Amino acid sequence: MDPDVISFAVVAVVIVVAVTALSPIVVWLVRTIKQQPASRELPNPIYDHRFEQLQQSVDAIAVEVERIAEAQRFSARLLAERSETPPLPR
Repeated sequence: MDPDVISFAVVAVVIVVAVTALSPIVVWLVRTIKQQPASRELPNPIYDHRFEQLQQSVDAIAVEVERIAEAQRFSARLLAERSETPPLPR
C-alpha cells in the first residue's frame, strides 16, 4: 500500500478519536455553564455613593472644560478682530 494512504488513514483515525473523546467534555462544559444561575447580588450602598460622587465630578469637569473652551474662542475672536483693525498712528 502507498505510504501516503496509510498516513492519511492514521490522521483520519486520530481526528475521529479526538473528536469522539472531546465531544462529551464540551457538552458537559456547555451544560454546566448554562445551569449556573446568574448571581443577583444587591448593589452595595457605598459603591452607589461613590458612583454618584464620580458622576458629579465628571459633570463638574465637563462644565469647566466648556468654560475653558468658551474663553479660548473669545480670546481667538478678540485676536482676530484686533488684527483686522489698523493700528493707530503715533
